[in-house]
Amino acid sequence: MELNEDYPAMKALGAETLAVAVNDWEGAYYLVKGFELQYPVLYDPKARVARMYGVYDLLGDGLAAPAVFVLDKEGKIRWRYIGKDLTDRPDNEIIIEQLKGLE
Repeated sequence: MELNEDYPAMKALGAETLAVAVNDWEGAYYLVKGFELQYPVLYDPKARVARMYGVYDLLGDGLAAPAVFVLDKEGKIRWRYIGKDLTDRPDNEIIIEQLKGLE
């Protein structure tokens, strides 16, 4: 939810932020409303996207591991960060530096 704070800066770099929720609809709705997210959340209860990116059930919890992927305009993954536990996420500054590197 810390991405919310720097979402405008990321948008200014021409990037789009998208969260993927593999939980049920209520859980996805809670994320959006409870944290007042500015960016879109993809509701994916069958974890299709998490499976495609190889981050589903990495922690043995039946959820997507926390992960950040930076894709270029052609859709190629240029950088990734996959968390080692539920709280392991990169600082926004690191993500912004990766986005700047795409310019």
